[in-house]
Amino acid sequence: TPATWRDKTVFVKFEGVMTDTRVTINGQSAGPVHQGGYYAFKYDITSLLKPASQKNEIQVDVDDDSMNESVNHAERRGDFWNYAGIFRPVYLEAVPKTFVDRLAINATADGSLDVDVTLSDTRTAAPGGPAALVDMRVLDINGKPVGGQVTATDVVFNEPTHLAEKLPNPRLWTAETPNLYQLEVRLKLGDAVVHTVHQRFGFRTIELRPGQGMFVNGNRVFLKGFARHSFWPDSGRTLSEQISRDDINLIKEMNGNAVRSSHYPPDRHFLDACDELGLYVLDELTGWQAHYDTDIGHKLV
Repeated sequence: TPATWRDKTVFVKFEGVMTDTRVTINGQSAGPVHQGGYYAFKYDITSLLKPASQKNEIQVDVDDDSMNESVNHAERRGDFWNYAGIFRPVYLEAVPKTFVDRLAINATADGSLDVDVTLSDTRTAAPGGPAALVDMRVLDINGKPVGGQVTATDVVFNEPTHLAEKLPNPRLWTAETPNLYQLEVRLKLGDAVVHTVHQRFGFRTIELRPGQGMFVNGNRVFLKGFARHSFWPDSGRTLSEQISRDDINLIKEMNGNAVRSSHYPPDRHFLDACDELGLYVLDELTGWQAHYDTDIGHKLV
């Protein structure tokens, strides 16, 4: 690991492994066994790493079948191809000791923007010094600010902090007009910006009206599309951003506006490309004729 990571929190992140996964760093467990083959997961391995001048060893043991029978029924006994092993990217991520862990964005057709920001603090010493605060602003797709800055000072680590704004007359997202914005979120300790993240999003309101159908931004929409497996003849479940884009463009060339991720969450780059190119997505928790038990299903949702 680089010497510049000495004061960072370091995660090892897996985008998808089939199925039960045990990870050790330098012979020590990175955390509990992960169960669920189509889901991203990560471990904080900061305390397990050796100094930058020394080599680190990672070992990943993967079981074809899960110790949990409901995982096997949902993922490995269904009516689709199964491949065991590490099939999506694995990488290290270094962030500040105090960082933005994740965002949840709800941007609706009237311009309302509600954001939950979950912040984490992994400093070993009792946090002191300047208080933490978080702010956000909306940028267009080219990075130009289009809204004011909103700041929250009542920050609690490891719990969502809520921020809200209303943007007048935003360009709305639909499959035909996939207008995107960027959200810039900054975590500050006093006046110092310690972590900045960006997330693309679109303003849209989706409603299911009983007896009437599906409405997007107040207009009735018919879904015309395909059930797509994350699969390629030459590489099995291991796909690329280019394959994602080619699949989406093929669906749109056939006048489709929707895709069902049968029967498990697709690669992140597929969802990002659907946002950009314009497809409605039905994203599924894995299951075909069977399903996860409540404990496993709750974790994976």
